[in-house]
Amino acid sequence: MIDHLHSIWNIETKHIFDDVFTGYESVYEELDSHTVETYNADPVGTIDSVFDIYRAIGLTPITYFTEAGLTARVREVQKLSYNGVKNNRINLGNNRGQEISRFVFPNMMTAEPKGRGSNSLKDRFLDDAKLKRAIRICFEFREGNHLVYPTAMRRALELVTGENVQNFKNQNARAIAEHLCPVMFGNIYDYSAGYGGRLLGITASNMRYNYTGIDPNTETIKYLNYLNTLVDNPGAIVQNVSEDYQPEDIDLAFSSPPYFNLEKYSDEDTQCMVRYRTLDEWFSGYVEPTMENIYRGLNKQGLFATNIADYKSYDRKEPYEVCERWIHTAEKVGFRFNGMIKMMLNTRPGVGNDKLAGREKFEGVYVFAK
Repeated sequence: MIDHLHSIWNIETKHIFDDVFTGYESVYEELDSHTVETYNADPVGTIDSVFDIYRAIGLTPITYFTEAGLTARVREVQKLSYNGVKNNRINLGNNRGQEISRFVFPNMMTAEPKGRGSNSLKDRFLDDAKLKRAIRICFEFREGNHLVYPTAMRRALELVTGENVQNFKNQNARAIAEHLCPVMFGNIYDYSAGYGGRLLGITASNMRYNYTGIDPNTETIKYLNYLNTLVDNPGAIVQNVSEDYQPEDIDLAFSSPPYFNLEKYSDEDTQCMVRYRTLDEWFSGYVEPTMENIYRGLNKQGLFATNIADYKSYDRKEPYEVCERWIHTAEKVGFRFNGMIKMMLNTRPGVGNDKLAGREKFEGVYVFAK
């Protein structure tokens, strides 16, 4: 699989400088020569020079691994300290380990926010205007050294349009699992396994969970199975839709399901965006059957948890309000709403604009009992 991943990412032997690498190591010194001072003296020339360096190498700016490097990084994640759940809240800081999923799931880099076709992170890197805009962001909004290294460039590309397909933070997943399922060898069911964040975090726990994850996406399943071999999970990865799959003997069902029409993952007919054309269809065809299957599969003391939020989409001005309807549907199925865990998010007040200052920003994990 590692050779396949290197092929997908266009990695050649000349790009591999160590077990963990970016492929740009040979030009780090040249990148370092471009500073705020050189940019202020010649903005256009500096941007063009950095642009030429990135086009010459041509690799999407993420962290890459050899097989040995990837295995070692997975083991490191298992030893990380992290912020647990305190007073139904997870504070900022659980960011480490996300580079694993970025590499192992190349299809995450080509998934698209709805209504913004050809706007994946990889698309932005290949778009000359967007890459140059990202370079400008690095010089005008970052401080310190290594302003245009690949890590900084990836973050800047994420800011170019402000919408990105996100992966669940593995250390948040670990914290939530340990808070809701303090059971050694507990059975955890992920009804929308996605890009491996929960698989990586939950199996990193000393609770030795048995993780079962399902997902309908053929390409994603292939990479989930590979990651599953690296984390030594005793549970299974299953290609199916949660509307049809009946789990058994669950201590905790926990996931971040696909929003009705927010993101395009593939054109397969199993995808929510393809199957369900309206929000009503999504709730009746996806949400309610999924909840009914989970309800039947939960142990008597088992819990059902969902990370979901109201959201905006380019197909209409009003936001899609799904949280209250999610709670109502769960109660209709027979669940009892137990409250919410807040996963805190960063806020970035604009320059000269303090309207977000002091504002608490978070996503909720809604918890239900049988």
